[in-house]
Amino acid sequence: MGLLLGAAITLGILGMVFGIGLAIASDRFAVQVDPRIDSINEILPGANCGACGQPGCGGFAQAVVDGKSPVTGCTVGQAAVANLIANIMGVKFEKKERVLSVVMCHARGVQDKFTYNGVKDCRAANLVSGGFMGCDYGCLGLGTCVEACKFEAMYMGKDGLPKVIEKRCTGCGRCAAVCPRKIISIVPESKMVHVRCKSLDKGAVAKKICQDSCIACKLCEKNCPYDAIHVQNNLAAIDYSKCTSCGKCVAVCPNSTIINFTRERSLAAHT
Repeated sequence: MGLLLGAAITLGILGMVFGIGLAIASDRFAVQVDPRIDSINEILPGANCGACGQPGCGGFAQAVVDGKSPVTGCTVGQAAVANLIANIMGVKFEKKERVLSVVMCHARGVQDKFTYNGVKDCRAANLVSGGFMGCDYGCLGLGTCVEACKFEAMYMGKDGLPKVIEKRCTGCGRCAAVCPRKIISIVPESKMVHVRCKSLDKGAVAKKICQDSCIACKLCEKNCPYDAIHVQNNLAAIDYSKCTSCGKCVAVCPNSTIINFTRERSLAAHT
């Protein structure tokens, strides 16, 4: 009986010693968490979209505190959230212009090369002989971008092309990232003129495939007073840093490939 009592006392003493040791070690080797991380995380939208380049909102908060991401890095929260983060970090920030997703494809009159009965996903369809669509560069119309949007800012239109609801769009870029044809661009909100074509086919070939294709006629390039548009690889491309959205390229484009979004936004505002 005495042996059992002695063993119990010994175990009790050892347990107490180990407990004290663990408590001291825990306190000494504890990782100190910067309270600003939690403060930033609380004001973030919680979309975890990854547009900031970090693994979710928690990763972004950590990166801001570590100096690896700017306070303006959250494209979803935009200026309002950036201002709150700047206050937490005790810094000033320069307000950035809002960016939006724009679908750079019209795809009118394009015939399919074959009937596709596979998975309803643009990425999967694009792997089958380069896609079923007659244009090798145009929208496949299966709505993968719409499914990827976490903000319900896109829908499939009656013409089979994705449409962007600008007032909901955060410019996070998820739709652009999943598009296998790379026809969705993230552009500044103030820029109204866009080339709605991605075809690199020569003019004569492109015109036979799609009514709205760029035929590389260079009329836009010749008439731009700001040297903001040039034809490269049979396709007109706009330099948004120079473009003033004057619309002169829109006026001379013979295929209506270049669009001025001012009218489209006006119509969308009344729908």
